[in-house]
Amino acid sequence: MTYAIYRRGAPHRPSITHDNGFLDKFARRAPTTEDRMNYARWRAKLELGESIQGVPGVPHNNLPDALAAYRHFLDGSGSDRTFGYERYVANDPSGQVTLQSAMVEAMGAAYDIHTLLYSGADGVFQFTGTAIACGGTNSYFPYPKTENWQKAIGAHQIWISGDVKAKWNAPANGADFEMTFVLHAEDRYNFNPGAADIATGIPDSDNGIFEITGLAKQYMNYSTLERHVSWTGKPAAGFNVSMVPWLRQMQPSDNRRARNRI
Repeated sequence: MTYAIYRRGAPHRPSITHDNGFLDKFARRAPTTEDRMNYARWRAKLELGESIQGVPGVPHNNLPDALAAYRHFLDGSGSDRTFGYERYVANDPSGQVTLQSAMVEAMGAAYDIHTLLYSGADGVFQFTGTAIACGGTNSYFPYPKTENWQKAIGAHQIWISGDVKAKWNAPANGADFEMTFVLHAEDRYNFNPGAADIATGIPDSDNGIFEITGLAKQYMNYSTLERHVSWTGKPAAGFNVSMVPWLRQMQPSDNRRARNRI
């Protein structure tokens, strides 16, 4: 069983709707003097947070991805940003669960399409799927576990595409599959009315006001992750995975301090 719906064809971004945070509920307005003072305080908090990263024994000392995402928000350009899903799956237990589930999902899509269109024969094809929500009630695609990634992306959407070569293996009564699949991830970074930060309890309204006044701007986060998988027959627990990055994934380049980019 797959959670998304797949079809044969080239990668195609599915229809995904993102909320607009506080802008869905409140009209834009010009900032007041108090708003500007609060904005300055939050920029100071960002600078302080960046200065304590990696300092032993200090609370909130491992938030490199979260702080980079927040800096992009406060800088106010609203431009799209690329983040590292490889870092998410390497450093967050929920990211690891999501990757494992995405691999099984992609294998299921490849198997189903081959069975439907190429049963008993070789086949070479691409596939693309609908969106999967990460962070809801589906335990196979859970909400980020660590504070760093709860703040950096939180609940987000993924979709999966793949390139498949299937060679019929008569003795095994199934095909030998070689597949390269891509996990496409996206998230709109903003704050939401009535919500609060999980780790600190700070209400989203503290930062949502910056969206309303234009002092900061929501933006889109995008990332991709690629793996090569091989297996025979119907997907099972046993399969081989390659294209796993062997180099350490660097911290976000938009961290201001050099040591927070290493």
